[in-house]
Amino acid sequence: RIKKHVDNMGEIEIKKLTREADLNNLLTETCCREIYGAHVYFLICNFAKMASEDASDEKGYKRLIQAVHVYQREGARIVEHEDKFDGLRVHFQGGKLHALFYRPIDDSEKIAAKAFLLQLVLKDFTYNVFNPSFEFYEDFEGAGGSDIGDAVGTRNGTTNDRELLFLGAPANYAAKIINDAGQLRLTKQLHDALPEDLQEHCLKISDDVYQIKNVSQETLDALLEEHGVSWDREASEERIKEDKKRFPLKDIEYSSANSLIDIDALGITDNKRVSAASVFGDVAGFTAYIDGADTEEKQREALRVLHAIRKEMATVVKTDYEGIRVQFQGDRVQGLYHLPKDEESKIAEEAVDAAIGVQSSMEKTIKEILPESKHLKLAVGVDLGVTLVSKLGTHAHRDRICLGEGVEDAAKCEEKCSGGQIGVSTRVYNALPERLRKHFSYSKSTGCYVAEDLTADKVERAEKASQAVAGAPAYIRSDRIGTQISTQESHDARLVTPARSFGEA
Repeated sequence: RIKKHVDNMGEIEIKKLTREADLNNLLTETCCREIYGAHVYFLICNFAKMASEDASDEKGYKRLIQAVHVYQREGARIVEHEDKFDGLRVHFQGGKLHALFYRPIDDSEKIAAKAFLLQLVLKDFTYNVFNPSFEFYEDFEGAGGSDIGDAVGTRNGTTNDRELLFLGAPANYAAKIINDAGQLRLTKQLHDALPEDLQEHCLKISDDVYQIKNVSQETLDALLEEHGVSWDREASEERIKEDKKRFPLKDIEYSSANSLIDIDALGITDNKRVSAASVFGDVAGFTAYIDGADTEEKQREALRVLHAIRKEMATVVKTDYEGIRVQFQGDRVQGLYHLPKDEESKIAEEAVDAAIGVQSSMEKTIKEILPESKHLKLAVGVDLGVTLVSKLGTHAHRDRICLGEGVEDAAKCEEKCSGGQIGVSTRVYNALPERLRKHFSYSKSTGCYVAEDLTADKVERAEKASQAVAGAPAYIRSDRIGTQISTQESHDARLVTPARSFGEA
């Protein structure tokens, strides 16, 4: 299937974006553009924790779903529709918004200013508009990160399941610099592109990262006016009130799932709350690979490799191991496993088998079909816990989302692992059968249990060896040289049958 996909992919075209365009319609798997822009990520830090908390207060859990839905709708409106912001909402990754500014084309100062100001506006919105609208909760807290530079834009997937994708350092690094709640961060590249009046509100915290200082509402309003961007708090507050009326608690439902969730059938009125394992698989080193592609041919080669990897990872998750491919996030895939219902050990086993499956496909098949990918490896993370699964946001732009502490911790396991490693949480490790658990050992550096270069054939060989040793007779004899064990019968040896525990040692 990999070869068929590669053979049918067609010629990849990469051109520099030189004029404004509807990227959702322009970009495809083979029609790609090099886009100079600023990438912004803004995370509501406590959505995940709340989604995994006790749901004995049914009304309270419905309020959380309503809050996430309303937040995504208004966040998208601020990015795309507020006067002069003129950005692109790429998607929501759970509680994290990804936005892109690329207009005016190649105007680094104006693009950087919009990214800077968006972080301040989203923080102001969260603390001064959103929180007062949902007073029954502890305050929601936000954190942000942004970077600027060239990234290759593409869009692929199957029919009705296509997602925008941006490859390159700015799209990757902006998310990685997000830190604690309340902090807004930006890279040195974006800081240096800012006009001087905005640089004054930045604090250098390392050679590569700056933090945006806290500003008053009056200062923010003055900066918005100075840079031709308007944001009306009262209008935003009114839209939230209207959204809460439009999507009342009485219409919001959530339930568990006895069969595989059809995530695209979900929405604000039909949500799932399940015990589930999240799997994140990331192509380690791909950002450096695409950034180091200094010719168009090398860029096409890198994209061909990525498209093959992405489609194969999705197929392994969905078809080979009957899970849910939730979302692509750059060169990372997110999968979910929730069956058999509430059977934690079997769910963990299926998720880890899938993690081994994507590693196997990368090492044993992709590299055979595409030798140019031989230096790339996957880093995979797995954790499990109570997870809210839905598809929320604005009409025609709803995003598949999974919210829960297990989701966040699976992503952290993956981020801490190196290429070729699978990292699982303590909870997953303890739930695994011995056939899988024995391949993992605790790593202090990652804070999780890690298996190195674990592929399906390695697991299979270990299982066969255990079965063979555990079931086969052994002959033991002693002499002046020492004790000898053999599978060959001897007149001066005694026969023993090893226990299974010996075979698994």
